[in-house]
Amino acid sequence: MPALFRTVAHIVDRFFVLVILAWILGMGLLTAVSPKLIDVAVTDQTAFLSMDSPSVRASLASARVWPGEEISRTAAVTLTRESGLTAADEEYLKSLESWLNSPSKPDVISHTSSPSSRPEMKASLGSADGKVRMILISFSSSPFTPPVNKAVGDIRARIKATAPEGLSVHVTGTCAVAADQARAINDSVGRTTYITLILIVVILLWVYRSPVAVIVPLMTIVVALQVSTSVVALMAQAGMRVSSMVQNFMIATIFGAGTDYCLFIVSRFKEELGGHPVPPDKRERRRLLAGTVAIVGAVIASSAAAVMVAFASQGVARFGLYRTIGPAMVVAAGVTLLAGLTLTPSLMRLLGKSLFWPGHPERQPMVPHAHMADVEGKL
Repeated sequence: MPALFRTVAHIVDRFFVLVILAWILGMGLLTAVSPKLIDVAVTDQTAFLSMDSPSVRASLASARVWPGEEISRTAAVTLTRESGLTAADEEYLKSLESWLNSPSKPDVISHTSSPSSRPEMKASLGSADGKVRMILISFSSSPFTPPVNKAVGDIRARIKATAPEGLSVHVTGTCAVAADQARAINDSVGRTTYITLILIVVILLWVYRSPVAVIVPLMTIVVALQVSTSVVALMAQAGMRVSSMVQNFMIATIFGAGTDYCLFIVSRFKEELGGHPVPPDKRERRRLLAGTVAIVGAVIASSAAAVMVAFASQGVARFGLYRTIGPAMVVAAGVTLLAGLTLTPSLMRLLGKSLFWPGHPERQPMVPHAHMADVEGKL
């Protein structure tokens, strides 16, 4: 039995309450000091392209032809009425553009152009039949950044509250599409988390037949996810480029691997309890749990090490997106392993005999299989 995991098992057994408090306090502190990952992550996936990729070369060529234009930093407000824009609609266009240039506008708006403020651009910012007019908005910051995303939301909220009846007003363009993409990524992370949690609860209830035993893996993976997300967010804030897509990868990895690690430990402990000819007392249960952690710890550590090496190998990838995902996933796998080795057995120790309620595995008839005593004797 490796000395390292034996030591971890004895520390967890003796200080299980402090281990639980340390994880909870650590999670709370990291959550308080770290920003939201979506706010510091790179949402524009084209930022990870190499300089010799065709799309980047085309963008650079476009910038040389039109050096003064920042098309990527614009959004367009379109005003449409099928029967043709009315005089009231034209006045609304002027009032909306006036607000977009007023002190109360979002700070990242630099200037606007419309048929009203730039009559020479009337042909390019409106239709000949008078049904469509556009306001072109230029931003001082790049798309996909939180200030521009918020500005797009503020503009849409203003339009929703003030647009005349029957006038169709929409915000589109590069910055608006980027804001929509950022919101879609954030929503997908939330849906992925909730759906995964529901599936895991169903699976664990089916495996353990105990609502109490389900608490252990659920708390382990939720804490591991929050701690990992906060650590990666701090790394991104410090300057490491992290893709916003990493959140979905972290959820899948932590929920999958974390559940497996907990299953290994809890199931092995349950087998040991069920293999005793008489119900074990408190001291014997502690010995069995510590022995379970010491034996299974080597198994889950080797599994986590393989996962971490695999993700670390992404650091040599040519595509920048994969290079940034690798370090974040190494952090996620490492935190999940640490939680499995310490938080999981601490929660099991805290729950005690109630762990498998309403069942009692220690009262089941003994079945022939290799138990802790057999393994310890051979080692």
